[in-house]
Amino acid sequence: MNLVKAEQAVLNGIYAGIAWLILDFGMLLKEHGTQTFTALVSQPEMVAGSVIVIACITGLFYKSRTAATVLFVFFLVPQVLRAAQGVFPSTMMMIFSLILLYFFLAAVLGTIKYHQLIKIDQETKKTD
Repeated sequence: MNLVKAEQAVLNGIYAGIAWLILDFGMLLKEHGTQTFTALVSQPEMVAGSVIVIACITGLFYKSRTAATVLFVFFLVPQVLRAAQGVFPSTMMMIFSLILLYFFLAAVLGTIKYHQLIKIDQETKKTD
């Protein structure tokens, strides 16, 4: 993976995070209709989760390995817990979740590779 591919993987992770937020808010809107804002306020864990995802997306703009990892784990853990409880989403949601999971993992790998390549580049410039 070169620097351009690493940056593209991070950018795809940003897009996946935004898609996840839109999906969550869309599902909330579908479920609660005009009472969406009231439902959101009455469930502070949803607000906290949204803030964490937005912070991680912002961190990805700066190629943060921590933000990419938190976003990946924050998406993966609820999926695994639901599967362990025997609650499986529809086929379409499962496919969408796997696609998002792929992009979040690629973002983690992209941020790691990006920082490795930048460090190598800085070391070679320092020795010249």
